[in-house]
Amino acid sequence: MGISKWESFLGNHIEGFFNRKFHSALEPAEVEKQIVRELLVRKKKDGDGSVVPNAYAVYMSVPDYQRLCSRRFMDDLHTAIEREVIRQECFMDNKLQLHIEKDADLTEGVCEVRSLFQEETQREECKEENTIVLDRSKFKPPLNLPVEHKFVSLTVIRGDDLDAYLEFGEKKIYLGRREKNDFILTDVNASRLHAYIAFERHRHRLYDAKSLNGTYINGKRVESVYLRAGDEIKIGNTVLLYEVI
Repeated sequence: MGISKWESFLGNHIEGFFNRKFHSALEPAEVEKQIVRELLVRKKKDGDGSVVPNAYAVYMSVPDYQRLCSRRFMDDLHTAIEREVIRQECFMDNKLQLHIEKDADLTEGVCEVRSLFQEETQREECKEENTIVLDRSKFKPPLNLPVEHKFVSLTVIRGDDLDAYLEFGEKKIYLGRREKNDFILTDVNASRLHAYIAFERHRHRLYDAKSLNGTYINGKRVESVYLRAGDEIKIGNTVLLYEVI
């Protein structure tokens, strides 16, 4: 067996063996890792680049399910997936759906993730007692849980509003000098409503709002463009950095 094949064998078998032997409980970070791995394996090409599954089912042992399964845990998984879609510069169609199910045949500390490309449908809450489904359209979060998932940020890295900062997620963000914008700029060369960022196909898309001086991405004037982590947005004399957080 060659060195590369031997390393692959170790990664696929020995690591799993030690996880089963010495990890008595499943950690949230391991679930996120498994979901990201599934996302990468299942991504496929489409007309605009690559698209990833929008429906994910996580199977875990009964003790792990009882310990981990909560609305907070599922919100964290939701945010982790949204971050990875942006990092990988992929797209996702339709609503992101997450399911967590207990499987009596699985060992504690182990989880399995399955995914599929699912069309937008009206889904009912699962009636089975061993399943939790995240349906954000029906869920009314209590006051101690965040209403919005925030997984990216804008930071002014050059200009009059240096270090101004905003975190956001799925909400549309308006930028410019007017007071009711989400990101207010004092730059006199920025229009009152200069640009806005929409959440489309689980990516952020920047639109110029017919501004007088234009909107630039990495030095190039644009009308609209999907943002990538590390992009620099120039509005007037102000430069903002778009990052995944």
